[in-house]
Amino acid sequence: MAAIRDTKADEHREPRDPAAPLTKQETWIRDFMASMVVFLVALPLCIGIAVACDVPVERGLIAGIVGGAIGVISGSPLLVSGPAASLIVPCYALVSQYGLVALGPVVMLTGAWQLLAGYLHLGQWFRAVAPAVITGMLTGIGVLIIGSQALVALDEDPYSKFVDNVAAIPGALLETATAAAGHSSAPFWIALATVALIVGWNRYRPKLLSIVPGHLVALSSVTAAAYFMSLDVRALDISSNFFAGLGIPSAMDLKILGDPVLIGRSAMFAFVASAATLLTASAIDERQSITKTDYDKEMKAQGVGNFFSGLLGGLPMTGVIVRSSANVEAGAQTRRSTIFHAVWLLLFVSLAPQLLELIPKACLGAILVYTGIKLVDVGAMGRLWEQGRAEFGIFGVTIVGVVFVDLFIGILAGLVAAVIKLVWTFSHLEIHQEEGPAHGVVHMHLVGAATFVQLPRFARALESIPTDKELHVHIERLDHIDHACLQLLSSMQRQREGAGLPGVHVAWQELSDRYRKALVGTGALDSKQASPSIVRMVWAEWKRAHAEVESDGNEESARWNDWIPTESINLRTAAKTLDEVVELAVPRLAALTGLEPRLLHEKLTATSDGHVPLGGGVSLPHAAIEGIERSEVVVVTTDASIMVGNGEADIFFVLLSPLSDTAEHLRVLSHIGRMCHRSPLLEELRRAPSAESAADVLDMLSRATARGETLSGARRCLALISTEDAAHAYELRAELSEAFAHWALFTEKDLAILEILRPVGSNDAGAILVTSIKLHEEPLLRALLIEANKLNDAPAQLVVLGEQSAGRARASLGG
Repeated sequence: MAAIRDTKADEHREPRDPAAPLTKQETWIRDFMASMVVFLVALPLCIGIAVACDVPVERGLIAGIVGGAIGVISGSPLLVSGPAASLIVPCYALVSQYGLVALGPVVMLTGAWQLLAGYLHLGQWFRAVAPAVITGMLTGIGVLIIGSQALVALDEDPYSKFVDNVAAIPGALLETATAAAGHSSAPFWIALATVALIVGWNRYRPKLLSIVPGHLVALSSVTAAAYFMSLDVRALDISSNFFAGLGIPSAMDLKILGDPVLIGRSAMFAFVASAATLLTASAIDERQSITKTDYDKEMKAQGVGNFFSGLLGGLPMTGVIVRSSANVEAGAQTRRSTIFHAVWLLLFVSLAPQLLELIPKACLGAILVYTGIKLVDVGAMGRLWEQGRAEFGIFGVTIVGVVFVDLFIGILAGLVAAVIKLVWTFSHLEIHQEEGPAHGVVHMHLVGAATFVQLPRFARALESIPTDKELHVHIERLDHIDHACLQLLSSMQRQREGAGLPGVHVAWQELSDRYRKALVGTGALDSKQASPSIVRMVWAEWKRAHAEVESDGNEESARWNDWIPTESINLRTAAKTLDEVVELAVPRLAALTGLEPRLLHEKLTATSDGHVPLGGGVSLPHAAIEGIERSEVVVVTTDASIMVGNGEADIFFVLLSPLSDTAEHLRVLSHIGRMCHRSPLLEELRRAPSAESAADVLDMLSRATARGETLSGARRCLALISTEDAAHAYELRAELSEAFAHWALFTEKDLAILEILRPVGSNDAGAILVTSIKLHEEPLLRALLIEANKLNDAPAQLVVLGEQSAGRARASLGG
């Protein structure tokens, strides 16, 4: 009766608020369910990777168990570790050349390298690998896996060389598919059925069974069919006692580490495993807001895991994206899900190892072929091609080295190519000169790096400027300048001033900042102590370009960390109009700026165009006012959407910026606009149970935006901005470069191209700016241009061409 009463009571309970924090019991339940899903995903992959490495199945399973166990000390609680496809190729090569006896000691030393790196705080720097190198490495590994495992899927033993595997595939496929020369056709049909089941299940699986992975469905279905139909295929060979199949290295075995080649192999294992793990951890951080990765702590955990996996004779392990994604998508809340999945693996292999003996090798080979195909990321290749031919060249060097020479050589070649590219960047300077629209003015545009290598050419260009004309030096596309070139420019300025001649106009403060950052990355540097070192500048640029390190010393980067504190957030208010939203924000803004609340309210509500719709239910009411030196922002969310202009919004960033600093105004506006492109995290903001939780979400959004992280897979369109003259176009490009860095500028010097673009942009345009943007970025670009036009009191026109309902959107944005 009590149970019946409880059931009836449950029927009348209010549905649970999704924004409310989970109870302890609910957290345990979610972790338990997620651990079961991860176990089902991990089981076939641990087995398949062991088979691909040509080691006993137990060696892959023990790596999976240890990978789950290190969740106790992991720096990324929702990351799931285990044997990974990225290490199949070097493991196979190691076992082929040195035998199974070398596996344990090398993996133990791999763990020792990682542990040392963690204690030396190198966790962030293992992420400082050029994306082109990572993409080339993973693509090359994927190609090698496909080449070798295609033979396993046909019940053939793979060769040690990629070329031999590729050459053998056509004959093996023909013989197996046609059952020629006494071959059974069963492996062919098993492999085909395995891939078909994975693809079909992932696409058409019932909603109720969405947590069941396609790998498990294929493995169990094909294994059952092979067993009941008594198909002629090779099955796994596993000991009836799981623990008897492990190979704990003896003291004699450890002596093999005296071989310098094996020491190098272990270092390569550590590099690949660390890069794969920390990139995966970064990707998992993007998919959820529950935890954030401590990279050095995670490096130590990986070191401990690999040491103990090697001690038990297991495969090396990394953080794995497939298992980790399944963990997050299944609703995991804490590290318990990772630990529990290791328990389920251990129980399974302890109590039912005989079930593994039924699995056909052809099925596992097909699963690995599918995994290899997934590693070949065509979309990433396309993005590299868009970024530039140099990036794609680095990718090409890496993949050729990995596939045709050696994994370590391929990675090293890619890194060398990336360094060569940076060195070229620091030795390359473009100098463009043109007469300005005003009489007696010469414009000089610097593109690239002004270093001592280019000093003679830079000096000749400056000396060629007539002394009776003003020189305007534009540095929007100048990446670096060293002390020698900076001193040359300032010396010319002093000489002209001393002689009463027209001077040199340049953004001196910004130029000095770029000089300091080019040398040391952050902070100030005494110019007398600065040495014009290419090596030093290349290292600084490498860190800036490839390592997502949060610098405490760089004020410009640090300003976006926790820049919207808890006190500046009002959640789920009852505001019904934009004016009421502003009223809620004004008291906090007054406290931050020291200005009168009445004045702030008047400024924020004075004009109808003070609101910028950013899409996705986000609005940005703002004003530029006198009396402040830095922008301030308050966030207000509402219970229900509010009609603002032609759209609705329920998240409002109320912004005040200094009237005297156009660049600061546009910089903050663009930063907020970039933040608002991440819809999943905006939903987290809407559901945040408290201001503290909302501040964490906003901090995550802000840090990702400040690091320059972009959304992949978005549709793109073409944006054209028409201006009356080239000078205005140069100024506009500089102001918009904070949000949209890559602009092609066409002036009267490019008359043929300008004539082609004028009918699309504006027939009387003196210059046209062109860039490619993502479709969802159009509101941000439009808002920035409107603001720039108002602040500069100059007209410009925007045309956006792309995939839109009307096929083409055009707006004239006058001053």
